[in-house]
Amino acid sequence: FKKHRKKKIATLILIVAVLAVLQVLNSQERGIPVSTAEVSKTLFEQNVFATGKLEVKDKKEFYADSNTIVTDILVDVGEKVSKGQVVLRTDDSNLAIENARNKLACAELKAKLISGESNLRLYQQNYDLARQEYENAEALFASGAISLKEREEAAKKLNEIEEKLMVERDANIPLYKEQLAQAELVYSESQKKLQKATVVSPIDGVILSLPVTKGQEVGIGTLLVLIGNPDNLQIETGINEVDAALLAVGDKVEISNRALLSQPLLGTVDYISPMAEIVTTSQGEQSQVKIRISVDDADQETEQLKPGYNVSLKIIVNQKEEAMVIPLEALVENEDKNLVYVVGQENLVEEREVETGLSNELFVEILSGLEVGEQVVLSPDELIKDGVKVVTDAASD
Repeated sequence: FKKHRKKKIATLILIVAVLAVLQVLNSQERGIPVSTAEVSKTLFEQNVFATGKLEVKDKKEFYADSNTIVTDILVDVGEKVSKGQVVLRTDDSNLAIENARNKLACAELKAKLISGESNLRLYQQNYDLARQEYENAEALFASGAISLKEREEAAKKLNEIEEKLMVERDANIPLYKEQLAQAELVYSESQKKLQKATVVSPIDGVILSLPVTKGQEVGIGTLLVLIGNPDNLQIETGINEVDAALLAVGDKVEISNRALLSQPLLGTVDYISPMAEIVTTSQGEQSQVKIRISVDDADQETEQLKPGYNVSLKIIVNQKEEAMVIPLEALVENEDKNLVYVVGQENLVEEREVETGLSNELFVEILSGLEVGEQVVLSPDELIKDGVKVVTDAASD
């Protein structure tokens, strides 16, 4: 029984092997089924893709510089304002008192300085006279006309006046000047605080945020109002360091939002950070480079988009009006060579070495080695070699 069983198994294996060989031979005779694509010439773009959030390009934020109370609000959120228009006031009574006190301190120090400079001129005159008197006394003493005591009194007077001159010139006046400079700095800061108690719009724009109410007590650093122009938008985002190396200031950008825009808005890269930074994303820590993109044309249809909306970005880093391209999956990298398999006459495959140019996520540019209209095998496996026959029934354009 065992001998018959072994014979049956061996016979079965032999039959399967023969069928497999016949199938391979039949396949080789008919050709290996493949998908192909045509070498074509078309507009070609090399792009970098990213996402970002719209924000107002020119925006001004105003914060409380002291603990105070909002005394008056003259605008509403969404209201247009003009440059120089008062939009909000806070209690400035304490600031006004402090500013007046600092102004008075400056005036007192200026008076001291003026007085000191006047004293200095007087001491200088007295010193010149005393020195002349001393020199005269020296001459008279040498001729015997005056006594030693009279000479010593002239020297003593000169020394006393010189000491007063030095104290005023080298101590008092420099001290007054330093004190006045510090007082003027304090006064200038108090003036700025007093001015900031009244919020004045520095631009023509729109009230984007007004998070306070009249009569509300606010602390230092509280946001009072945000003013900007929602028609002047920009996007700040981060991209990986590999893609960042492809970018340059001035690159054109297509800004899209499928839900709100029928066609992309146009933008321009106007800033690329000179350094990368580590950020935490859903995929862990990544090295990213910050870029800023401005929306180019204020006349574009931007009413549908508002600051804070998410958008998709296509940054065009290279573009050719006519480039010969093939799908990336037709390219085979073999050591230092780039190869493709071309379907020739009688469906025989020819292996070709090609020179490549630009590439994107779907296509690669061919600089030499192919002709427009030729068919190349997509995703060739180990069965596809130079001279094999293929069937292109499964061809894809």
